Amino acid sequence: MAAPPRTGRRLPPEIVVLGVGTGAAVFIVLLHIAVPRAPWAPQWREPGSAVGTYFDVAREQNLPTWFNVSLLLLAAAMAALAAALARTAGNRAALPWAGLALVCAALSLDDMTSLHERLHPLGVRIGGGSGLTYAAWLVPGLAFAALVVLAIALLVRRVGRRARLLLMVGVGCLLAGAFGVESLGNAVLEAQGYGRAYAYLLVVEEFLEAFGAVCLLAAPFAELRIQHAEGGLQLAYRPSAQTAR
Repeated sequence: MAAPPRTGRRLPPEIVVLGVGTGAAVFIVLLHIAVPRAPWAPQWREPGSAVGTYFDVAREQNLPTWFNVSLLLLAAAMAALAAALARTAGNRAALPWAGLALVCAALSLDDMTSLHERLHPLGVRIGGGSGLTYAAWLVPGLAFAALVVLAIALLVRRVGRRARLLLMVGVGCLLAGAFGVESLGNAVLEAQGYGRAYAYLLVVEEFLEAFGAVCLLAAPFAELRIQHAEGGLQLAYRPSAQTAR
């Protein structure tokens, strides 16, 4: 007796990526909160604790940094793949996808090496260093933010609805975290020092940036298709008639 046909629908790959990535981002934040409060290891909450520092989202060269860098590198690789497949398909989204790949690669490099913090002296010279621009790198950093917005703006006009939504939410969260919440946190830090309010803002900022990177990683999946070809299956860009305008 033949088995009945399957009627269930599989989740689209971009939804799977979004769900897994968001879950991982939440897990990283929970580790940041829970590890220093572990009742069996009170030494982990000490300022110089190596274990606490390793899970601290406010520190560099640790687990949260690796996670963010990995997300952005994967997003760059997927955007580059989308660019190559779009070019093969003759789709006008090829160049904007390549631009997004460069942007994501630059963001991952910055996250890994803290390049933005080296802009602090320049930011002070052009008016930053207090209040919302207490982290003075935010002032020259606006120029790079404009490039990010331009790359997304060129791309959203040439992709499908789901990819467009993921791209817009992704860049919105990245900018809201890096410039909105961080600016507010800077003002709180200058006025009150490192307290509970600043700690809350820091967690929100880091989650927004991680979630934004997850959205940018998921977006290319919405534009790729696995289709039958001679000899098996192949990965291809979605038909240009659905995206080209």
